[in-house]
Amino acid sequence: MPTYEDLRAYFEESGDLKNIAREASSVPIVKGFTLNVDPLWSLLYDVENDLLHLPASRLRELEYWFFRNDPFGFENYPPHSWLTTRYQGYRRRNLYASVKDWDKLKGAIPNRELLPVIMTIVHRPVRPTRQDLKEVEEDQESLSRLGRLVRSALVPIRLEERPPARLALAGGDRLTTSTGKSGTLGGVVDDRANGISYAVTCDHVAQIGDLINDGLGKIIGRCSANTARIPMPAPIVCDPISLAVPAPIPSNGPAVNMLDCALIELSAPITRSPIADIATSISPGQSVILHGATTGTTHHKLGSLALSYSFSEHGQDFCFRDSIELLPQSWGPVGGMLGHMMTTMPTKGDSGGWILTDDNPPYWAGLFFAEDGHRGFLIRASWVHQWAERTVGCKLQL
Repeated sequence: MPTYEDLRAYFEESGDLKNIAREASSVPIVKGFTLNVDPLWSLLYDVENDLLHLPASRLRELEYWFFRNDPFGFENYPPHSWLTTRYQGYRRRNLYASVKDWDKLKGAIPNRELLPVIMTIVHRPVRPTRQDLKEVEEDQESLSRLGRLVRSALVPIRLEERPPARLALAGGDRLTTSTGKSGTLGGVVDDRANGISYAVTCDHVAQIGDLINDGLGKIIGRCSANTARIPMPAPIVCDPISLAVPAPIPSNGPAVNMLDCALIELSAPITRSPIADIATSISPGQSVILHGATTGTTHHKLGSLALSYSFSEHGQDFCFRDSIELLPQSWGPVGGMLGHMMTTMPTKGDSGGWILTDDNPPYWAGLFFAEDGHRGFLIRASWVHQWAERTVGCKLQL
C-alpha cells in the first residue's frame, strides 16, 4: 500500500477532498476524517502489476458488482473484502500510476471522478429521542446536511456513524502512577552515553514527577517528561483544513495534537524482548502485533490515516492529526463484519502499549493510545522516538 505519508500528500494535493472536508467541518456532529486506499483500485493495481493472479471471469464479476452498486454510498465494499489472509507485509503502490481496468471504470461514470482513495467523514451518534426535541431536530438536520454533501460529491466519500473515541486508560493495569492512573509500559529506549534507560508510555497515563510502579506495586522509576495535550475549544470541529498545524512536526498545539507520550526514567531493570529497529515506513493493511497490559498479545492490521480525529477524556475533547487506525485481525480466514466477530480488540488499560511489525525480530511501528470499542488508534513510533530524542537532547537506542 502507499505509506501514510503518501496518503497525507495526496489529500493535500486534492482540491476536491479538501473542499469537502472544509464544508463538512461546519457540521457540528462531525468528529473526524479518515483516508484510505480504495480496495477495488488496490486489487486492480495488483492484478495489472503481476502482484496478484485473478481470473478474467472474476474481474468481470467485480465490474458487475461495481456497476450495480453506488460506489459513493455507505460502506460499500466488493465481495472479496469478506475473505482475508492473516498476514500482509509492506507492499508499496503508486497512487498516481495509471491502472488500465480502473481507468475503464472511471470513463464509464459520467460527471464523477474516481480516485484511488476514499475519504470517510466520521460523525458521532445522533441523540436518542428521549433528549430535548430541539437537539434531536438539530442532529437530524446535521445528518441530512452530510448526506446531501456525500450525494453531491464528485469524488468517492463515505459517511460513517461511530461511537465516541476515548483515550484508553483504566485502573488495574501493569503500570500504575502515584496519582492513581494506570496503563501499559510499552518498551524501553536507552541513553547509552549517560547510562540512563527510559520506559515509554502515554501522556494521559503519566505526567512529570509521577512515581511509577509495576503491577506488583514496586517503584520502577519516575516520569521525567510528557507531551502536554491541548484541549479542543468548543464548539470547534476537529477538521483537517482550518486548524493550525503544530510546529515543529510532530508536536502539540496550538489547537491540534500529534503526540500522547511520556518518558519514565527507570530506577529498576525492565525485562525486554529484542526489537530490530524503528519502522520508518508503514502502510494500510500491514499486519502488526500489540502488547497491552489488559488484552495481552493481539494481532491487528493497520487501517486508515485519521487526517483529523476527536478523542475524549473526562468530558474534554482533544483533536489529533494523522493518527493511524488499528483494525481487528480475525483468527480465521473470514474478513468483513463476520471476521470482526472473531477478533480481540485493545481496550482501556492498553494505553502505552507498543505496536510491533510481524517480523522476526519485530520493528517498533507505533504507540497505542485510544480506542472506540471497534478500532484502536496509534501514534507512529518514529514520531515518539523523535520527540524523545529532542526532549532528552541525545541519541536514544532500542
